[in-house]
Amino acid sequence: MPQSYLSSRQITVVLWGLMAVCGLGTLVRAQDQTILGDLTLESGSPQLIFSDTDEPYFWEIFADSTSFDVFDDSIGTNPLRIKSGAPNYSLYVEGDGRIGFGTDAPDANSRLDVRSSALNGLLLKRADASAHYLRVENSAGVFRSGVQGNGDAQFGALGSTKGLNLLAGGTSKMTINSAGQVSFGNPPPAVPVTDAMNTSTGAHLTTGGVWTNNSSRAAKQDIEPITCEQARDTVRSLRPVGYRYKSEPDERYVGFIAEDVPELVATRDRKGLAPMDIVAVLTRVVQDQDRQLDEQRALNKALLERLIKLEQKLAE
Repeated sequence: MPQSYLSSRQITVVLWGLMAVCGLGTLVRAQDQTILGDLTLESGSPQLIFSDTDEPYFWEIFADSTSFDVFDDSIGTNPLRIKSGAPNYSLYVEGDGRIGFGTDAPDANSRLDVRSSALNGLLLKRADASAHYLRVENSAGVFRSGVQGNGDAQFGALGSTKGLNLLAGGTSKMTINSAGQVSFGNPPPAVPVTDAMNTSTGAHLTTGGVWTNNSSRAAKQDIEPITCEQARDTVRSLRPVGYRYKSEPDERYVGFIAEDVPELVATRDRKGLAPMDIVAVLTRVVQDQDRQLDEQRALNKALLERLIKLEQKLAE
């Protein structure tokens, strides 16, 4: 409050007296109502005081070149201040109760409409470190977002049977149900009780921690076998290495470098590898070697039988 401001206990402005002395407006007394015409208060710091004579309480309206204020002088608070120079419709209340900040046309489907070019269109701030939330609810459930007491963000549905549904492009793309099962897709598929995560691609993570790729024939085209020669050449060209990830220098791994693998198991961008590709060529090589071993065992058996017969003849 400016230093030139005098409280209601120092200056008593009685509306009837003001009207009588200044001759401003038109004053008509009708029962307990005072009807005024135009009223102008002119001074260096004009103020209007409302005094409750039944229970002493004072409200003051004060204005100067810096702001327009409403004071609750009985308890010493300033619940409303409008700074001079405030833009059009900084606060707007529509006839049906819709409120606009920065607009005189609040959205018809919103109770509160905030229009702003500021970085934070809406800021909810708490001075201490206790939890602070925005809560939205209806009779069926509650959504809450905000900051926990320890500073972690919180976002989601409250209630032991309620889940979270995330939209992108106007439709649902991800769901988390009340059991913690996650589903991705367009739309997200239902998650069976045996899975922890499911995707619209058919790939899923079981509750036991096993990632399963989609490998259905229905999802594939241009299916053709790889030859033994392709598989052997690929395996011979693989160069297993040990390494550490730059982001994880304390853990050592073994594997392959995506840029160095043969074409048969390379990805299009050569930045990653599909483990099933490596498994496929290794399987083909093992199958070919197993076939050769069977042929070798059959040949050895035949040679052994011939040797036994020769030894029998020599013995005779």
